[in-house]
Amino acid sequence: MNGKIAVYIRLSLADEDTGKTKSESDSIGNQRMLINHFLDDHPALSAYSRAEFVDDGYTGTNFDRPQFQAMMNQVRAGEISVICVKDFSRFSRDYIETGNYLECVFPFLGVRFISVNDGYDSDDYKGTTGGLEVVMRNIIYAAYSKDLSIKTTSAKLQMMKQGKYVGGYAPYGYKMHPTVRNRLAVDPESSVIVRRIFDEAMVGKTASEIAKGLNDDEIPTPGQYFRANHPGKKNFSYMSGKISWNPPMIYRILTKPVYTGATVGHAMKIAAPLSKKRVRADKSDWIVVENMHEPIVTKAEFEAAQKAIHKEGKKAPRKISDYPLQGLVRCGNCRRSMRRRVWNGKAYFTCMNSMQDSDTECAVGHRYYEEDLERLALNAIRQITALAHKQEIHAKSFGDKQKSAAADCAKNLKNLQTQAEQLKMSKLRTYEKYAAGEISKQEYVKLKTEADEKLAANSDEQQTAEERLQQLDSEEVCSDSALQSACKIHNTEVLTYDLAHAFIKAIYVFQAGDVEIAWKFKDPIILH
Repeated sequence: MNGKIAVYIRLSLADEDTGKTKSESDSIGNQRMLINHFLDDHPALSAYSRAEFVDDGYTGTNFDRPQFQAMMNQVRAGEISVICVKDFSRFSRDYIETGNYLECVFPFLGVRFISVNDGYDSDDYKGTTGGLEVVMRNIIYAAYSKDLSIKTTSAKLQMMKQGKYVGGYAPYGYKMHPTVRNRLAVDPESSVIVRRIFDEAMVGKTASEIAKGLNDDEIPTPGQYFRANHPGKKNFSYMSGKISWNPPMIYRILTKPVYTGATVGHAMKIAAPLSKKRVRADKSDWIVVENMHEPIVTKAEFEAAQKAIHKEGKKAPRKISDYPLQGLVRCGNCRRSMRRRVWNGKAYFTCMNSMQDSDTECAVGHRYYEEDLERLALNAIRQITALAHKQEIHAKSFGDKQKSAAADCAKNLKNLQTQAEQLKMSKLRTYEKYAAGEISKQEYVKLKTEADEKLAANSDEQQTAEERLQQLDSEEVCSDSALQSACKIHNTEVLTYDLAHAFIKAIYVFQAGDVEIAWKFKDPIILH
């Protein structure tokens, strides 16, 4: 036997005995001991050198695991001839892919696969399939993995109802309790800042004023504080080193019941089945348990802060449709949304970031009047729509030819896709002939290489056809809803909310007086 033996070990976070305070869990040690004892007692394998690959904390439902990939790289390089695992579930819980490795990948690479607890040795199945028992066993493992996920979620919900903190990290102002699991303890350093924010809110300071004070005093933001205390973590790695508190940060702190000593569970939920995206859950679905840890503010102080930041009757309700550029105007320097304000009856936009941070390149206190921006936006839209109107007749003249070209391109793409499927089937039949001993390994490699080259060429042709089809679709003038409307409204005299938002993605204003309009359907242009 050429090459060494790979000992592969895996444990996911959902498995039992993950021991957060240990460098590796007991289960990792148990797998190592079991596999090494098996190899030590095996008369043919005990003398060979071994390489260990450990994925601790990685799911078995996919193969996106660093040590697994490292092992397979050595397998492809011919450095490994045997892979040994505790059982199939340690290798993978995806039974379809496991079958592919056992039946196709490993036989072709000349790798022997052993699963100790399952009593499986691929040498026992030379010239045959792995047997129905292997497939059924992996189906059971896949079902177990899904069941384990459901049980893990149920267990977390039960812990939430008991008032236990199940988050991965403590919220700003707290730290994980040093001796009690799933419990929070007050962080002496950051809790002072939380207390300051609540105190200033209760005396009438706005979120902007609180943020400016923290910036002036050079207090690190929650994200920067986390990075300083967890240098090895990736959280908040995108943040710049510049201290920049803003009103949303203040609001998030002032509205968290956790600072009253309560735990809040199920505040986030999965956006959709099979999705990894998480969204905020309705407050009615939150699991709130009072008096579970030391509070930073009292319940009365928390309620007073809520009233201070949600003052009722301060401003008359307004309709969004009354402001055509609502949500579109942004600062050209920091790219953040600008605040609309009114002074002496004239509405203007200003960069709030510049008001909270004295050390900024934004135009501090500069006003961009709404009527000027609306006039520029309307003129730009009229120019675009007038051009579209002129092209309408021309578009109709070549529309039929364009549709015919698109149909031919789609037909060609479909033929290429069919050809690709045929090549894949031919490649599979070639492997079957090789496995049955009908052709030699040299012939198989030659035929496989030819098929791979044809597939690669086919893939390039498909990509070219897809790009051409997309180009034909996008070249159709007045094809999208915005340009269809443009052919009808090129003489409009009034900028409305619907019109502005149909065409404009954002309006960036700069200190020099330039205005950049980012369209929803073409590249930005600069207006003066």
